[in-house]
Amino acid sequence: MSTDPFSGAEPPVHFIVPGPLDSLTGGFIYDRHMVEGLKAAGRLGKVHELAGDFPRAAPYDVAAGAAVLSGLPDRARCVIDGLALTALGQAVFQHASRLDLVAMIHHPLADETGLSEAEQTAYFDAEKAVLQEVARIVVSSRRTAERLADFGVHPSSVHVVEPGVADWVRPVAESGEGPVRILSVGTLTRRKGHDIALRALADCRDLGWHLDIVGGARDPGHAAELTALVGELGLDGRVSLHGEVPEADLAHLYTRSGLFLSTSFHEGFGMALADAVATGLPVLASRESAVASAVHAAALLVPAGDLTSLTEALRRLLPDPDARRELAARSREAAPELSDWARAATAFQRAVDGVVLQ
Repeated sequence: MSTDPFSGAEPPVHFIVPGPLDSLTGGFIYDRHMVEGLKAAGRLGKVHELAGDFPRAAPYDVAAGAAVLSGLPDRARCVIDGLALTALGQAVFQHASRLDLVAMIHHPLADETGLSEAEQTAYFDAEKAVLQEVARIVVSSRRTAERLADFGVHPSSVHVVEPGVADWVRPVAESGEGPVRILSVGTLTRRKGHDIALRALADCRDLGWHLDIVGGARDPGHAAELTALVGELGLDGRVSLHGEVPEADLAHLYTRSGLFLSTSFHEGFGMALADAVATGLPVLASRESAVASAVHAAALLVPAGDLTSLTEALRRLLPDPDARRELAARSREAAPELSDWARAATAFQRAVDGVVLQ
């Protein structure tokens, strides 16, 4: 009996992820749903969870990742999350000819906010080189697909598979009386622009609001700066930094919120925003964070990093229930355009197999 993984119509798929698969960030949530889809379809080979701080992993963590690729049988199909891909570049170059490698890119590393010019150039060059070696590339948004053209990637090798909305999403009732609960969901990194949100809300301290920020401290230094900024702006008691929370707690935060706020400078897709639209919340977002067409249709958009525009939008929405209801109605109207995870998982498997998606 042949042991060639390509001998059947549906070969198993290995998946390399840069950390615990149950991590509560958008990229890991996406990967986890794709893994669950592969498992349900009988297609999952093995999930390889790498230790280390990718993409800036220590040499021994990179070596451990390289060993995973070395240990795969010839012609094995393997998806590598983009946070690990560049760090494993040398191993990818070594094994690309004998393995069927697929890159999963949420957004290019060079587009992360807060990098020096030298770091941006280094990430861009490294990612451009390694993307030439993989057989196919899966991305989570059309914006990322378009961006990869700058990396010399041929469009025919790129497959767009947008995320689904969270399984717990349920339409919310109109928020009641009292201060407006504002929800912002995203890891505490500079790219998410939480500092801009805090400064804008400080200029609205005369209005009734409370901000709930949900997200892990992926950048501990920046997270400490945000905590200090809350105190410096005199917002103690009006801002709650929840960190990462279980799905049940996150669902509760969505359902009790009266406004969803995203101030990100860049997103691969913006899953939390899509969940907010699917929930029927009024959404205020930076134009650069609203990747999904449904979010663009529903949200009130302002330029990323524009403190004046954000403050003006908040001062318009916070005291005006009718304005928030109008935005909520736009979310409910746009929500059916969003995908679900079952469709996304099926599309992902077709993309990994190299089936052209229409």
